[in-house]
Amino acid sequence: MNWKRTVTLGAFIILTLCVVLSRFYLYVQNGHWEENSKAVETAYEKSILTKATKVESFYGDQPFKVVFGEDKIGQSVVVWVYGNEVHTEMAAEAFTEAQVRDTMLKKGADLQIQRVLPGKLGDDYVWEVFYKKQDDTGTRYFYDYYKFKDGTYMDTYRLSLQ
Repeated sequence: MNWKRTVTLGAFIILTLCVVLSRFYLYVQNGHWEENSKAVETAYEKSILTKATKVESFYGDQPFKVVFGEDKIGQSVVVWVYGNEVHTEMAAEAFTEAQVRDTMLKKGADLQIQRVLPGKLGDDYVWEVFYKKQDDTGTRYFYDYYKFKDGTYMDTYRLSLQ
């Protein structure tokens, strides 16, 4: 009879812990999801976007939400949203993520791409590539920037070793 009480108490503790952790997760993520929803609403109102499929966050000189989706005839669109400011590009008229990844692989097979994301560098809309590369001093992290429209290389930022 004692083991039944122990099992019941253990199950109750695990269930309570799961509920508390899920509520905490929802509380923490709610602000992020709200920002994404606002960015999508702004993109719907101020661009040709009619269907959003994904929202990413870009943190550069200014924090942007990058909304991926389609226009009313099903063409792929990328929309940068900063507050109420909106910039739209047709994906078919731009360099693709796959092309950026191919360009990076030509730089060297020893680098490991961590993330490829549209962003903004100065006044240019860009593809930002975050990657790591092993060298004699250890693992180094880099950001490469390519113009969003044509994939022209712009700059590389090298992060210092820690």
